Amino acid sequence: MRTSGHYGFPIVGNLIKPAPEAHWDDVLGLSMNMEYFYGSVRSEAGDYWWPIRGCYTDRARYLHLCESKIGGDFSYATDETNSYGGPIEHRHSGGRYEVVKPDGDALMAVTETTMEWRDGADLHITGERVGSGLQFYAVDADDPMLYTSRLFRAKGSIKGVPVSGLVFHDSMHTKDGRQFMQGPVITRLETAWVAFATEFEDGEIHSGHLIHGTEGFNVMIIDRSDGPPVIAHDVVVEAELDGPFDSESAFPQRITYTGAGETWVWEAAEGGRCPIRHDLIEGHRWRQGWVHHIDETRRPKATEALMETYNGRLVETGALREKAGR
Repeated sequence: MRTSGHYGFPIVGNLIKPAPEAHWDDVLGLSMNMEYFYGSVRSEAGDYWWPIRGCYTDRARYLHLCESKIGGDFSYATDETNSYGGPIEHRHSGGRYEVVKPDGDALMAVTETTMEWRDGADLHITGERVGSGLQFYAVDADDPMLYTSRLFRAKGSIKGVPVSGLVFHDSMHTKDGRQFMQGPVITRLETAWVAFATEFEDGEIHSGHLIHGTEGFNVMIIDRSDGPPVIAHDVVVEAELDGPFDSESAFPQRITYTGAGETWVWEAAEGGRCPIRHDLIEGHRWRQGWVHHIDETRRPKATEALMETYNGRLVETGALREKAGR
C-alpha cells in the first residue's frame, strides 16, 4: 500500500511551444534546478565528440567532453580536472537568456530560435532550433519533476576542429530545496533513457525522448518532420546488453520501446561506450547509438542518441534479456 501523496511517479508529457522561458521560468510551481547542453558533433575527418555541460541556478558543473574516432569507444578529453566548475549567474535581457561566469563571459545562451555554447578554448558551438519543444511531468507530492527539451542543428569547433551535429538544451524543474542529481530519478527510477535526434539524408528529422524506469516512470515523446507526433505513457520495453548485466564490461546493445501502436529502436553504434562513471550508482552506463522506427529503411546523416542505463534496474523491471542476440 502506498502512503498518501506518493503516486508511483507516472509521467505525463506532450509537445510544447519551443520557447526558452519554458526552460528557465517556474512551471507548475516548480523552479528550474538544473539545465544542460549536450549532443553529438563530428568533424569531416571522422573525429567524434559528445560534450555535456550542466548548470544549476548558481553554479556550473564541469564540462564533460568525450571524444572518439568513429567505431571506437570514448575517452574523456575534458572533465572535472580541467574545466570550469563554479559560480554563475542566470540573466535575461531582450529575449536572450544567458548563463554568465564571474568574468562576464556567457557560458551558455539561448533565444527562441538559437543557442550558443562557449567553453573556453575547447568548445564553441552555435545552433538553430529544429522542431517543437517537449515537456513531461513526473507526479509526486514530495519529489515532483518537470523536464523540458529543445533540439538544435549545430555547428562550430571543438579543440580548433570544425564540427557539426545535433545538440539538445534541456532543463529539470523541482521543488525548492530538492536537487535533481540527488532525487528519485537518479537514485532509483531511471532505467533506460535516451534523448535522440536522427537527421536523414533527405533532410527529415526525428527526435524525442524514450524513457523507461521503475514505479511507472515511462514515456515516449517523439517529434518528426515527416509525420504526426508519437506520445505514449504505457510503454513496453525490451533490452539487450552485450554481456552479463552484472559485468563491468556490459553495455546496452539494443533497446526497443513500444507504445501507441508503434515500436522505436535504439541500436548501439560500433564502439560508442563512454568511460564508466563511478560517481553514479553501480550499473550506470552511457553508450552512443541511433534511434529509428522499427520499419525505417533510410540511413541517417547525423545522429544523437546517448543511451543511459542502470543495468541492475533493467532486471528489476523485467526489460532485460540475457544477452544480445538471445
